[in-house]
Amino acid sequence: MRVSEADLAAYTLHYCSIPSVTGDEGALREALRSQLEAADAGLHVRPVAGGLVVRGPAQPGRPTIGLFGHLDTVRPATDQPLEQRDGRVYGCGASDMKGGLAVMSALLLESRDLAQCNIVGVFYDKEEGPASENGLEPMFATGELPTLDFGVCLEPTDNRIQMGCVGGLHALVTFRGRRAHSARPWQGDNAIYKAAGLLSRLKARAPVTVRLGELEFQEVMNATTAATSNSRNVVPDAFTLNVNVRFAPGRLAEEALADLRAVVGDEADLEVVDEAPAGAVCLGHPWVEAWRAATTLAVEPKQAWTDVARLTARGIPAVNFGPGETAQAHQARESVAIADLGTNAKALRQLFEAVKGPRLPE
Repeated sequence: MRVSEADLAAYTLHYCSIPSVTGDEGALREALRSQLEAADAGLHVRPVAGGLVVRGPAQPGRPTIGLFGHLDTVRPATDQPLEQRDGRVYGCGASDMKGGLAVMSALLLESRDLAQCNIVGVFYDKEEGPASENGLEPMFATGELPTLDFGVCLEPTDNRIQMGCVGGLHALVTFRGRRAHSARPWQGDNAIYKAAGLLSRLKARAPVTVRLGELEFQEVMNATTAATSNSRNVVPDAFTLNVNVRFAPGRLAEEALADLRAVVGDEADLEVVDEAPAGAVCLGHPWVEAWRAATTLAVEPKQAWTDVARLTARGIPAVNFGPGETAQAHQARESVAIADLGTNAKALRQLFEAVKGPRLPE
C-alpha cells in the first residue's frame, strides 16, 4: 500500500487531537498501538517501557533502519487551534513532532513492500523534559530493541538532513553575599551585584565556530535564568544563574564544563544539574551519500540537542530528518504544511531505496 498526503494530514490531525504533554503520553501511545495493530500490514507492535516498538515484516540479512519519534509535547498554548486549513494541519505538536509520527506510521504501514531493508519504528515518551528522564533510555535498557544499522530521528528539520547535534549542559552558578534589610543595604552584601562580572563576560562572549567537514557548529554559553529566594525588601545573600553551554560533536561534556569553570573562576559556586552528549556526524556514510545523490536534500548541522546523540553513542549512525518546521516548534499556533509531510515520506522512501546490499560490517 502507499499512504497518501491526505492520509498523512489526517493522521497528524488525529494525533494532535490527543493531548500528550510530557508525562501523560499514554492515550496517544494506545491510539497508535490500536491503529497499527488493526492494519493488515504484517506489523509486530509491542509496548516497551513507556513507548512502542513496531517492527515491519523482516527479512534475514537485510539492514534494519530505525525511525525514532517522541510522543510528548510541551503544554499547549491557550489559543492553539486544532484544524486542517489552507494546506496546513494546526495543533499542539503538529511540527514537533506529531507530523513526524504520522510519517513513521505511514512508512511502517508500507513496509511490507520494501525490498532493500527492514523498518522498525520506536515511539517513546518524555523527550521534552529533562534529559535524565528521557524515555528512550529505558527502552534501550530493556534489550528489546532490535539491532539497528541506521537511525532517523524525525524531529522537525524543515525537510533538511541535519547531521549530528550539539551537546549541552546546564549548571547553577550561585553567588554568595550577606543578607540585610533593603532600607539599610550597607549592612549587607548584595549577591546580585556580584554576578555583574560574569554576566558581562557572557554577554561579550562570541560563538565559537567548529567546522566538521562541510558543516559548521556554533559553541555558545548563555545565562538563561536568574533567581533569589528572599523577600522583596531583603538584600539577597544568594543569587543563582542557570548557565547553559552548547558544545560541538567531537567534544565531551567534561571539556565544556572546564570552559565554564574558567569563565566563572572563583567568583561563585557551580553545580551541574543536567548534561547530554553531542551527537556524532555521519557525513561520508555510504547510505547517506547514496541518499544525497538520489535527492536534492540540503544538509546542515543540528544546532540543538536531539536523540541522535543517544543513537550515535551506541554506535548507530543516525541523522535528524523530519517534516516539521523548526520555527513552528513550541509556537502558540503551531502547525505543519501538509505538502511537507508528503515530501518527508517521499524522501525517506528514497533513503530506503538507496540502502542496497547486505548489512554493513560491524
